[in-house]
Amino acid sequence: MRSATTAVLEYLILKVLANKEEVVRALYDYFVEEASPSMLAMKYGLSKHQIRGYVQRIMEKTGSSTKAKVLMKYAAPVVTRLKPVAIKLNGSMALCGLCNEELPLQIVEDHIRKKHANIISECLDSVVDVLRKNIKKSIAAKNTQKVY
Repeated sequence: MRSATTAVLEYLILKVLANKEEVVRALYDYFVEEASPSMLAMKYGLSKHQIRGYVQRIMEKTGSSTKAKVLMKYAAPVVTRLKPVAIKLNGSMALCGLCNEELPLQIVEDHIRKKHANIISECLDSVVDVLRKNIKKSIAAKNTQKVY
């Protein structure tokens, strides 16, 4: 069984790989900056109902707003550095940069999840490594501050 952290990271990674980075940024702003769904809808070109749906998925995976806030605070900046594999062609179609298949935007995430699961795993490993290094740096910095 996957941990809540792994489930959220995979969800965020999939959004970025599918060229939906604005969703991750909106979730960061909601949980960390405490922005309202209405404001985020205007800022990112999404509906407030979509924002609420994304928030609900994160909450279901983490089980609490505190866990979601901490996870989004540290994971979103790392995840958004990933390079999307989907290229939006127009308002309704995208091109998978891995297999050159043209797809409706609605199924890009499913396509990546089913046909390119290895990429999600590689990105997950990479993100977890960066997060671990960041945590170690943070702990070392706090320990250095205590000495002085």
